[in-house]
Amino acid sequence: MADAGIITSHVAILPDEILKELSGEVCSYTPAATTEGWYYKLTNVTTTSTDLIAGSYLQAGTTAAGRDTGSSPNTVNTADTVKFLFVKNMGVDTDGTTGRTESVYICFDNGTAAHGLADAIEISTGQSMGLVLNSTTVAHIHAITAQPKGAGVGSNEIQCIVAAIINDVA
Repeated sequence: MADAGIITSHVAILPDEILKELSGEVCSYTPAATTEGWYYKLTNVTTTSTDLIAGSYLQAGTTAAGRDTGSSPNTVNTADTVKFLFVKNMGVDTDGTTGRTESVYICFDNGTAAHGLADAIEISTGQSMGLVLNSTTVAHIHAITAQPKGAGVGSNEIQCIVAAIINDVA
């Protein structure tokens, strides 16, 4: 279980009069094959739509899925599939300025990420999201910064923690 990506939550929903609190596991994924490895990076999301995941990631081991065997990191290929994704908007500009209020918008359809996109997921300052994905490639996941609640284009780059389990198919 130590190699798995696990997200848990505590949620309070509905008006106070009928408040319902829920808690438990939101999603989890354990690397299923020795071709799957961990990606972790402090990523600068810009005001221009671009791939959310790039660079390198831990090479999957030959004895246990998701573990690095001590060899050189694998290079992310846009054809690699993302099995688990976690993103946290740190609310920090790339120059270190804290308290930024830009949201991060992510799309998963290989389109251009935008604040007005109907299927974009918004991650507000200080918030995070986690997903288990099936056959979504690195090339499909794009991100951009913009004003909260789709109010308009952004003016700052925002740092995000991005963690993923990537299946090395390319």
